[in-house]
Amino acid sequence: MPVPAVHIENLSFAFDTATFHFGDAEVRSGEVVVLLGPSGAGKSTLMRLLRGELDPLEGAVHIVGEPVKTLKKMLVLDETKAGWVPQLDDLQPMLTARENIAHHLLRLEEEARDQRVDALVRAMQLQGQDQLPVRSLSGGQRQRVSIAKAMANQPPVLLMDESLAQLDLRTKTGILIDVKQMVRDAQIAAILVLHDPSDALMIADQLWVIKNGALVQKGKPEDIVKAPESHAIAGLFDHINVVASTAKIPGPWRLDGEEKWLFAHELPALEGAVLLDRYTTPSGSLRRISWNGYELLQK
Repeated sequence: MPVPAVHIENLSFAFDTATFHFGDAEVRSGEVVVLLGPSGAGKSTLMRLLRGELDPLEGAVHIVGEPVKTLKKMLVLDETKAGWVPQLDDLQPMLTARENIAHHLLRLEEEARDQRVDALVRAMQLQGQDQLPVRSLSGGQRQRVSIAKAMANQPPVLLMDESLAQLDLRTKTGILIDVKQMVRDAQIAAILVLHDPSDALMIADQLWVIKNGALVQKGKPEDIVKAPESHAIAGLFDHINVVASTAKIPGPWRLDGEEKWLFAHELPALEGAVLLDRYTTPSGSLRRISWNGYELLQK
């Protein structure tokens, strides 16, 4: 069996004054993994561990079978193992897009360097913009340059930490589609932190849901959406109702500790319900109703 692109084993790490146990996970070449979870869950800290910026307390991270070397052991991070795309780009604005990419390839002969830059320009749909100074590019074009730059040394793993958060829907979708294609064509692995779960469902081969630093559920997107392990996970993907487990309300409720929950579209028609408000959402009309002292959401 091929060595996984990323292998995380019994990983624990510190965040501020707390200690978190992430657990075990793997990413295969050709896969896109998206991290989901609330703010402060530990997603960005995990990304810093993956690129060697932080040391784990316990466990290990391996990239293509080799342990990640951290800053304590190296003067600079090893960009040949994991390409990094931050939320705010670190491009040189006075240089062209092409020069920014080529800057990471100075060890190559000129012909080989030009060929590699040409391939990255095509992969990131930058034809026609690659000779322009970065300062003249749009936000989406700059992020395309950042991704190309991160992949310049052909690392086996690409890491993106909310790199597309500031972009409009059309621009973001186009970049995600191209990243997915690049991952498949180059047979690398990509791990992304995305703010919008709908983006995750579009691009991910695996979802990792993180809460308090722990990997609480992982799997194919369709499997997690179909069978979330808690109402906190279900609420990432759709509107839900959460009530005490003892509440007497019709519907296919799922127990979750001392509470139970169901999706808004699963709530049946309730005789005597009073309409409080109505909303239009991307997934359809949503009603807020009152029934027997409970405020509920219904589609």
